Amino acid sequence: MRDMDTSMRKHKALKTSNFTEFRQKVSEENKILYDEYPPIFEMHIAGKLDETFFEMLRLRRKIELGEMTQDQADKAFGQKIFDRFVAPVINKDAPPPPKPMSYSEYYDQFK
Repeated sequence: MRDMDTSMRKHKALKTSNFTEFRQKVSEENKILYDEYPPIFEMHIAGKLDETFFEMLRLRRKIELGEMTQDQADKAFGQKIFDRFVAPVINKDAPPPPKPMSYSEYYDQFK
């Protein structure tokens, strides 16, 4: 992800002037992500990654470390998604959930 960030910054002038060339250069420089994880590549190049993606990765890591079970992670993530999308629809009086951090905002917190 970070390598793709670097590529996107390196070719940012092309993003608005020639998106096809921008996409080609970024995909060539990030071949593994492009070839092996195309949905993640597409979301990132379109600017659609947010903290939801990183929350899933964080929970996966907790499972790998034995800090929680798959069932616990599923429930925790399901609750977050419910709170974000369903609760505001079924409970009109509830305050809206906070807007999820964008990809940039997520990484800015580690600077």
